[in-house]
Amino acid sequence: MGKLYVQATNTAIPLSTASIVARKSTRTSTLLALVGLAVFTALASLRYYSLHFGAASRSPTPLKFYANITQPRGICPSVRGDASSYAGYIGLAGDTEESPRRSFFWLFEAEEDAPNAPIILTFGGGPGTTGMSRPLTSQGPCILTANDTISNPDRITQHYNLLALDHPIGTGLSYGLKVNNSRDSAVDVYDFLQKFFLLFPHLAKNQFVILGGSYGGKYIPNVATVIQAQNEAVASDESTSAVHINLESLMISNPSSDPIAHYRWLLYFYCELHTVYDAETCTEMYAKLPECLDLIDTSLQYTGFSDSANAARRAARESCSYIAWGGDTHGVMVENVHTRCDEENTLDCLPQFKWLDRYFHDPAVLRELGIPPFVNFTALSDDVEAEFAKTGDVMIPTHHLYEPLLAKGIRVLHFIGALDGNCAWPGVFSFLKLLKTPFQQEFLQASDVPWPTPESDAATVRAVGDGAGNMTYILIANGGHFPQQDEPALVKDIMEHWINNRPWS
Repeated sequence: MGKLYVQATNTAIPLSTASIVARKSTRTSTLLALVGLAVFTALASLRYYSLHFGAASRSPTPLKFYANITQPRGICPSVRGDASSYAGYIGLAGDTEESPRRSFFWLFEAEEDAPNAPIILTFGGGPGTTGMSRPLTSQGPCILTANDTISNPDRITQHYNLLALDHPIGTGLSYGLKVNNSRDSAVDVYDFLQKFFLLFPHLAKNQFVILGGSYGGKYIPNVATVIQAQNEAVASDESTSAVHINLESLMISNPSSDPIAHYRWLLYFYCELHTVYDAETCTEMYAKLPECLDLIDTSLQYTGFSDSANAARRAARESCSYIAWGGDTHGVMVENVHTRCDEENTLDCLPQFKWLDRYFHDPAVLRELGIPPFVNFTALSDDVEAEFAKTGDVMIPTHHLYEPLLAKGIRVLHFIGALDGNCAWPGVFSFLKLLKTPFQQEFLQASDVPWPTPESDAATVRAVGDGAGNMTYILIANGGHFPQQDEPALVKDIMEHWINNRPWS
């Protein structure tokens, strides 16, 4: 196993087919790196290579970061042959060999015009769910099955670059010192992206879209807020070396964003729209709802992460979680109320997590991805969840962060599986209606139009603005907590309309 270390200052180091080529045969690879105006070529017998880059900095000492990038072969078959991708690690702020903080990513290149195709950044929910779940279970060039990895006819990578990130640190294959809240983790994402675009500078100009769901309802508005604020700082400071990120829009599915709206409407979903709980359990839970809402309201009187603020949010979380998870569902699966799960552990009824675990423990896969032997993949990290639980992060409302983003032209799409009781649609629709944006009145008055045809019962679309809309809400009739898995072709169509900003009718 060989290593190549490259030092550079004030020079972006491209990593692409035009500037760094790592084409691996059975046992060898070739690495071509461009440093400044000189070309440095190295040929070595590598399974992966490690790079230390220096980036431009205002300080006398150049900022350095760790990167370990591979070009995997033979582990992701696509419709057009072996998928073209890059994967590896980028060291975040504070990263050292003794105390690492390293984010794992996998970039799946677009099949068509990858250098100019939009970039979709995606990560998992949780907190602690691997960001590899979307590309490998529904939207990447290949998807996992019970026994194999197969090409995906409903891939979004035909037209778009898909950048999957194991976020935050401790999730999936990312490793090192963790954070305990969505705000700090958003800063980590921005740090990652700055370094990513130094490695892949030819993509920095491209349209940038953020995709996620579930706990992504916390992550995405925070990440977008940090990017927007830093973009404004970059625009006003000609001396900065930071990269402007071409953030255009957000795509959020079944999010946890506003705890008050979520719990205020959850029993309506459980007890009125569906029979998740029986009548006796519904009566019990309705009686507990006022305490839950009062404790949320109390927690909102605090800001920041002081001991008292964290304790208030933890108290609200404990009370409200009993309403969501404390009752017997009699086999109804909360993630999709049209399905049943009689297993003691609900995850046994979500086989994709077993498939992910199997895949990322395959020695051939780990070798191609350049994963260090001490890293143990976790599809659902209990450690990350425990860190975020310390601050009661799930009880912090994040939906109001959309208000300034929408006002500044960042388009926002929510596409929701109607059968999900985990992050049920009535709570999502409620907070969207209450957002104070330039589009609020028009959104309240807009109709929910059947789509993809006027006679269709697959989904309804409520869109405000030109094209696909500035603020759009789509309800997918047969979708659960993972609508991209339940309705892959429909969700692909939704995403293509949205990213290309095409009208729905």
